[in-house]
Amino acid sequence: MYVTIKTGLLVIALIVFQNSFISAQENNLEVRFDSRLESILILNMDPEAIVEFGIREINDQLYQITKTPEDINFSVESTGSWNLSISAVEPYFTGTNDSSQKIPVDFIGFYIENRGTNWDNGLFSNIANLTRDTVLSMSADRITVLTNGKRGNIGGADKNSFVLRWKFNYEDEAAKIKKFTGMKIKDDYYSGKFFITLSESQVPWKSE
Repeated sequence: MYVTIKTGLLVIALIVFQNSFISAQENNLEVRFDSRLESILILNMDPEAIVEFGIREINDQLYQITKTPEDINFSVESTGSWNLSISAVEPYFTGTNDSSQKIPVDFIGFYIENRGTNWDNGLFSNIANLTRDTVLSMSADRITVLTNGKRGNIGGADKNSFVLRWKFNYEDEAAKIKKFTGMKIKDDYYSGKFFITLSESQVPWKSE
């Protein structure tokens, strides 16, 4: 698992102007502070997290999952509004025992369950969760999944706590089942890495 974090720094500029006048009664000292605070974003997550599953063929084009991918717990701590996106490092999952065996990453889908107190029910709440009530397919393209709502998603781990859950895409839709049945998957464990990118957001997200 790869993590990309944009972190701001506290910059304080102190400008001191001193005007000295030759006087027997007083010395004048003028001090002006000019400060700028940028957002600090922290992603709390196991850096070794990967997507890994086992599969074997039990009949012609009929497969059994021998190991399901583990859920990923993570949280965000932020002093400013933020967006979070997910992308696969490679377009394929690779066999552990036979690295020549590949399965397209869209074999797996994912969704994010909110465990924090920041409300994730759309743009008019704290967070717009694009996986709420749906499953998105993994992709090598970056997919924005959590983004700032009008109420703002600023807060610590108690407000921004989540679980990333995985789901096999072939299980539901007939079109997906048909797509994957011709793959002739060999018995193996398959794994892949992914990026989670946390970035600063200035305005609430809008669909293109």
